[in-house]
Amino acid sequence: MDNIWMFICSVPMFALQLVLCFKAKKTAVKLIPLYLVLLGALRGGAEYVGLFGSYSAGAISGNGLVGLFILAVVGTAFAGVLLAWFIYWLVSLKKKQTAK
Repeated sequence: MDNIWMFICSVPMFALQLVLCFKAKKTAVKLIPLYLVLLGALRGGAEYVGLFGSYSAGAISGNGLVGLFILAVVGTAFAGVLLAWFIYWLVSLKKKQTAK
């Protein structure tokens, strides 16, 4: 039950990426979920290093905790995007083999 947020984050990104891979014609449209993941990673990294201000409670760095949480969520979303691209690659490879 502790890792339910990983499921909640990666499954919608996986579904969105898989639909875009099969339905979109332009590569830029297919890469929209990846762009979102990269923006989230930049936001998490900037939060981690404290570019948006510093808030800490003594020995515990609030920036680091918030940044790590954002990066963990973005990492699971990235795993969903990678899995969708892998499935798309397998299906397209199978189509090419059956076409020959």
